[in-house]
Amino acid sequence: MDSMNGNKLWRHGVRLVILLSVFCSVSNTQAEPQSFNKRFNKGDALRLTIWQPWEVGASGKNQSFDVNGDYLIDNRGFAFFPLIGDVNVLSHNARTLSAELQEKFGAYMQDPIVVVEPLIRIALLGAFRKPGTYLTPPDESFWSLVDLAGGPADNSDLRKMYIERGGQVTKRDLLSGFEKAYTLRELGVQTGDQIFLPERKRFRFRDAFDIVRFTFSLINLYFLITKF
Repeated sequence: MDSMNGNKLWRHGVRLVILLSVFCSVSNTQAEPQSFNKRFNKGDALRLTIWQPWEVGASGKNQSFDVNGDYLIDNRGFAFFPLIGDVNVLSHNARTLSAELQEKFGAYMQDPIVVVEPLIRIALLGAFRKPGTYLTPPDESFWSLVDLAGGPADNSDLRKMYIERGGQVTKRDLLSGFEKAYTLRELGVQTGDQIFLPERKRFRFRDAFDIVRFTFSLINLYFLITKF
């Protein structure tokens, strides 16, 4: 009997600790309501984290399902999750989607605690060590995003790094943001943006030879024309 009471107290204690941690997480998120209330977009993604640390045998539910991870949003606005299948996420923000997923996963888990974090899609192009498209939280630091791409290459020119959106340059001189670890939101970065890091141009002997050869070609062309 004492053992059963001890197990109940332990479960209640674990639940209390988790609820307190979630409360702190929600409190921090409410400090940035723009992020927490951000609706999802097609082609973006979301990061799913579920806590369910205690085992339950009698109900048939258990905590062995590992569904944490990043999930893409397709061109219909749906994300596919293990166990529950497709979910339309376009009409949700992080708070309302967490509540819906908590209800759906509750059919398979005992009292799951669900946290959803929006991810935006950014392309890093040019002189990065690993250029490509990356998914990252909008409140991640710009430095962390560059680090995802392996950092700048040796031949990069950080002073000329810029952001392009829809074929138009929206921001230049990103070096200060890189050095001060500004967040992507603080820099005005949005999903679908492209960040370009140009290569540093180096003057080589071959370049000088090509310029001299081109100059002599122009001179020869001039004399040929003046003969007529």
